Amino acid sequence: MQKIRAAFVFFMLFASWSCTEEENTPVLVSTEDILFVGGDKLRVSGRLLTNREVFAEDHGFVFSTDASFSSPILLSLGEKKEPGRFIGEKSGFKIGQTYFVKAFAEVDGQRLEGQAVELKTLTPSISSFSPIYSSAGNEMTIEGKNFPESTQVFFGSQQAQVIKNVFESKITVKIPPASGQVLVPIKLLIQNKEYSISTPFEYQAGKYSKVTDFPGNLRIYDLNYFSNNSGFHVGLGRIKFGDNYAGFQRFNVATGSWSEVSFPGNGRRFGFSSSNYLGGGAVEPARDQFVYDRSFWKINGSTFERLGNLPFNSRDALAVDWDGGLLLFGGLDGASLLVRAYDPVQQIWSTKRNAPIALGRNAAAFARATRVIVLGSNGQVWEYNPPLDSWQLLTTYPGNKGQGYPIAEVIGSKAYLGLFRATQELWELNLETLTWKVKNQIIGFPQSINSGHFQFNGSIYFLRAPEESVSGSLPMELYKFDPNAI
Repeated sequence: MQKIRAAFVFFMLFASWSCTEEENTPVLVSTEDILFVGGDKLRVSGRLLTNREVFAEDHGFVFSTDASFSSPILLSLGEKKEPGRFIGEKSGFKIGQTYFVKAFAEVDGQRLEGQAVELKTLTPSISSFSPIYSSAGNEMTIEGKNFPESTQVFFGSQQAQVIKNVFESKITVKIPPASGQVLVPIKLLIQNKEYSISTPFEYQAGKYSKVTDFPGNLRIYDLNYFSNNSGFHVGLGRIKFGDNYAGFQRFNVATGSWSEVSFPGNGRRFGFSSSNYLGGGAVEPARDQFVYDRSFWKINGSTFERLGNLPFNSRDALAVDWDGGLLLFGGLDGASLLVRAYDPVQQIWSTKRNAPIALGRNAAAFARATRVIVLGSNGQVWEYNPPLDSWQLLTTYPGNKGQGYPIAEVIGSKAYLGLFRATQELWELNLETLTWKVKNQIIGFPQSINSGHFQFNGSIYFLRAPEESVSGSLPMELYKFDPNAI
């Protein structure tokens, strides 16, 4: 409408000017178009109208919050040496405020003004941000509209560095360090007014703290471990470049101390163990020559009751307690797909349907409700249904699969999987939605292998041993992991 009006005025003037001397033709100013309205920025066009040469000492626009322009805000564009269109842009206006604007020009000492036009600056709003889960130091993009250049972004109480603001609609920020909270609101502070979105941002969490070293500065490999009400037990196996370790060390979480536990059976490597059972394994009198141990034991706290011998050899099998008995998955020596079950009432072993992937101590598993969740060394996560003797592929581990020997622990509806050999990644699997979240990486020596793990009071404990090929006196270290802390 402004353009049409200005064109009409100019046409009528031109028609009248054509009948007069050029030097007597008037000069007019028109406020033409509102080209852009943002949160605190305005862009306006005006026009200097005449059919002769003209020199304006100054020209531009005047803004005000009232139609009388009692408190004018001046935008000076300087000299103008010819008639025609001019455009001005100014920022620093209040958001959601009504303003009036008119063009002006100073010609021959006379101030010429165009008609006043009313407008209103816009109100900012946030539509989305991404990612909604990440760690400090990464970038986030916040999308919406009417974000002034002075926009400040906060993660809870922590202010973020604004990297760029594109077209007042897309802000890129650097995620600041967490202040101790995992879930924080994203807030924009614009002219002392807060704008937020209902969905909170979630910091990548998981806090590790070293608890203790294994006693005697020892590093033991091919060992057994189990956890029950008496504590976390680690033993048997072979001392680095040394003899077999004959007994166990028990860790008491309450006191933070280790104590020796004797084992009445033979020393061995590659045995299986759960919270309630222990057995199998072998000694290696010469390289790749094994003497198998078929003894089978019931664990009662920190004591061992011998049961009937195993009817098979077992080396590096994966054991999971099930319904008072035991499930034994895979192992070496041609048993990698075998699934065996022990019935404590009848005291017999039975063979189940073969597993869909090779399993053993290079995998991990846990029982939950009526299922067993198994993480294979290839990263596949399977669900085994013991009553139906059936398998179902659930998902695939998204992290670095390393060289096998991961951990698997469950707390409520969340499973914590990962820490494959020589890796530091741990992931959280929501067992209800089958969605993954990466957790913070474990601290400590990176070239390590898991020597045992258990969960207690909502935290997970990992015993980590440097790879056997790593030289030096580096000990086995026990770490505590809080999944929801930073």
